[in-house]
Amino acid sequence: MKLHQQLGINLEVIDETLREVVLSDRDLSPSSPVRKGILQLIHAGGKRLRPLMVIVGSRFGRLERRRPVLKIAAMVEYLHMASLIHDDIIDQAALRRGVPTLHTLTDIPTAVVTGNYMMARVLEWAAEGAPDREPDEQERRQSLLLASVSELCVGEYHQLDNRFNYDLSLERYLDKTRRKTALLMALCLRAGAEATGADTGTAERLYQFGEALGMAFQIRDDVLDFTQQELIAGKPVGADLRNGNVTLPVLYALEDPELAKMIRVLGLDSDAPAFDEVIHRIAASPAIARARKLADTYAEAALALIRQLEPHPAAPQLRILAQYFLR
Repeated sequence: MKLHQQLGINLEVIDETLREVVLSDRDLSPSSPVRKGILQLIHAGGKRLRPLMVIVGSRFGRLERRRPVLKIAAMVEYLHMASLIHDDIIDQAALRRGVPTLHTLTDIPTAVVTGNYMMARVLEWAAEGAPDREPDEQERRQSLLLASVSELCVGEYHQLDNRFNYDLSLERYLDKTRRKTALLMALCLRAGAEATGADTGTAERLYQFGEALGMAFQIRDDVLDFTQQELIAGKPVGADLRNGNVTLPVLYALEDPELAKMIRVLGLDSDAPAFDEVIHRIAASPAIARARKLADTYAEAALALIRQLEPHPAAPQLRILAQYFLR
């Protein structure tokens, strides 16, 4: 059974709201390549993980306000999709999960404008507010969305600015991971909870759960980049390192003097066989087990937060999320 089915959520309702965001913008003509590109991305489908997290968070509240929750779910998915457009351009990726990336279907300038539009549209939609929302609450939600856009941009910049930087510190790697992945997941859960009147303590624990879950998920994903088969991953094994993205397994592997010599010579001009050899050696090194151990530390923190929220009837849905992201 798929995740949305386990959670009892209809993905088509989410997709309908995603389409409404762009179709309701009168400044975009039906022939606009931006509009066409976004509708194409939505039509391509996806797991809609972040909208699902918003809806799960909303189930910790006391009120049933379906429309505001769907709107928030759509906004965070737009932020996520925009970040993926930019990531694919930076990484020069032709495929994502086996599907051609937007900039390969259009061109890089059009894809950049599309990603920028999606972020701007989120802020515009947030500013429209809702009739049942107090002005100060609306301003706070706007500031949270602005902060999330800022965090995503800073995370992307850090990744780009540190390509093939083998002196990257563990602290900076964790900060980048938090900005690019964990904070948006945390925001989704808290935003959903707050939209339906959850108490402050519950909303904060949901935020902490989302952050810990996001950190564990991203570190495990960085490990899979070295250990998963290309056919399963839908991208070349070691794609991160080939693109100059220094992840946790690489940082740990750099502590091995012999491996460090091989890693540090890799750069933009290195050929595929050189990368293949290093990727194979990292995959067979203790760096993988060490990275998994750190991911497990974050996973344990996430599970501990579920236990704190267990009195709530919606707590089992957090376990479903944890099982999905930590499998």
